[in-house]
Amino acid sequence: MRPPARLVALVLAGATLAIGLTTGIDGWPGGRTPSILLGFPDCEAPGRGIVAQPTAAWTSLIFVAVGIWVAGDRRLISLPSRLLLAAALAGVGIGSFFGHAALTEWARQLDSLGIKLLLATFIFASLGELQSWKEPALIAGWATLVTVTFAVELALPGSAEPLLATLALAAITLSGLAAPPETRRWLVIGLILLAAGGAAWWLGRKGGPLCAPWAWFQLHGLWHILAAAGIASVYQIYRSETT
Repeated sequence: MRPPARLVALVLAGATLAIGLTTGIDGWPGGRTPSILLGFPDCEAPGRGIVAQPTAAWTSLIFVAVGIWVAGDRRLISLPSRLLLAAALAGVGIGSFFGHAALTEWARQLDSLGIKLLLATFIFASLGELQSWKEPALIAGWATLVTVTFAVELALPGSAEPLLATLALAAITLSGLAAPPETRRWLVIGLILLAAGGAAWWLGRKGGPLCAPWAWFQLHGLWHILAAAGIASVYQIYRSETT
């Protein structure tokens, strides 16, 4: 008998985090970049422990929790979409965790990579459901978009994320409009939560009007919580199509 998908996802995510944290016990590989430390990335003042920015790091794991929930949900029409979304959500959470925990250049890049993969996955999860694509087409399309994303990022650094975010928003909106009327409220709720999270990020960003580097709780952490909740709400569009 196959083990429950959520248990497998939980074990894999936990093992990844445990192994990653073990590598940082005696100092993170590559060392923390002085310019990053002095710059107070995302406002939170870095500490000296293994987790440099506790609020931002630990709240990142809510994305992993949402990914584990998605992994065990069998009411999404396409299995590849479900698994890709679950993996991408867990990946963005783990990438963000290490980005804020390690504060090394490679960890920050890992954080950025996770965001790009999640946006690309939402685009193709949406298109796959709208077009009822078969598994090979869905996976091939996703892989192609990821490849193009990296090519764009290499050619025009910093341009891939805004482009992907715009495409993802358009694809999600189309999915919401195509969903039954009684489920469209999830799109509205999700977009409101994401907008509120974006406002929290902007207010609490480095140099933002509410940036307080030594505060016990950071608005960047609230951004993580609201964004994950918004994504979980948007996911209901797909989840509700078969209920």
